[in-house]
Amino acid sequence: MDFKYFREGLISLSTILFIISLTFLFSSILLKPYIALEPNDRDFIIILTTTNMVFCIYYLIEAIRFEKIYKLEEKHIRRFGIRIGIVSILYLPHIFLFFTLLLLDLHNLQVMMIWLSLIIQGLLLGLLFKETYDLLLKREDERKFEINQNREIYLERK
Repeated sequence: MDFKYFREGLISLSTILFIISLTFLFSSILLKPYIALEPNDRDFIIILTTTNMVFCIYYLIEAIRFEKIYKLEEKHIRRFGIRIGIVSILYLPHIFLFFTLLLLDLHNLQVMMIWLSLIIQGLLLGLLFKETYDLLLKREDERKFEINQNREIYLERK
């Protein structure tokens, strides 16, 4: 995957997901009396959205550091791919737990926020797994060619 597209996509998707999670968290807390939200459901939503925001902050930090890592040797890029892959696999069960919120009898506003969040989470995981595949599982000659090409295009101009 192209260096620029991955970095900008990761920054934008994690930022959007952070904002959606923060909005979902505050709306669940502040609108509790108006949407008839049970305390157990509210606590479950708070835990899931807080976990979502922690992952978003991690991905945002990794996206910011990605340019510095990309300038280093290939072993550092490979470690980055391993690290992102492991964290993405750890993030995968969170999406299934988030999906269980649709089974609860929640207000339409909350169902809409859940679907928005699930769509952005799916896009984010798709982007991360594609980059992990490109950095770890591609043939070595293809991977080196792509890394060198991205370095020439984006990093050596500056």
